[in-house]
Amino acid sequence: MNPTPHIIPSALLLLAAFLIGCVIGYLLKRMLGPKQAPAKTAEPAAVPDANDAGLGLLSAPLEGRPDDLKKIKGVGPKLEAVLHENGIYHFHQIAAWDEHAIAVMNDRLSFRGRIERERWVSQAQAIVRDEAH
Repeated sequence: MNPTPHIIPSALLLLAAFLIGCVIGYLLKRMLGPKQAPAKTAEPAAVPDANDAGLGLLSAPLEGRPDDLKKIKGVGPKLEAVLHENGIYHFHQIAAWDEHAIAVMNDRLSFRGRIERERWVSQAQAIVRDEAH
């Protein structure tokens, strides 16, 4: 009797069982896994440290409304929220950054040169210039 004719159907059944187990495990994890923390309520941003002098950080947006920082290429909704948490609400703040401010913000936000690569300062300066006209 040759056992090889049963290898392919057995392997296919094992593969199907594995895939079904993966799907069930994924669904159980989604339903029973840890829930995401609720979104933070609007609290004032952290007050800047003495080491951050010259960054123009704010504890709240001017006139109650922050600028739409997502207009800067490379800034999405999550990154905009992180900038708000760190006292950056307006284009004029980013447009005023010098090399020191960029270095501090790169370190503070763990960007590793992203601000320079994506040219946030020049983009913000162009937006401020366009809004002035």
